[in-house]
Amino acid sequence: MTCRDDILAVARKLSKQQADGTFSAQDVVAAMRAKGTQHLDTTIRRHVASEMCQNAVGQGAGKYPDLERVARGRYRLLSP
Repeated sequence: MTCRDDILAVARKLSKQQADGTFSAQDVVAAMRAKGTQHLDTTIRRHVASEMCQNAVGQGAGKYPDLERVARGRYRLLSP
């Protein structure tokens, strides 16, 4: 599986654990580490905050419109 696939699987679980459906990049990192991921923490954070976030800015941002930043450090899954 790719890093993106792993993040999406974890994000689906995390979004169900909060009433507002949000989670942080650190929540994703912690959950993936608990599963024994081989991806680096920095790679996971970059994917969450930039590549997978539709409203991120900068080079490579919004490459995959999977997540939306809803508050500082908080993200929501766009497609369950």
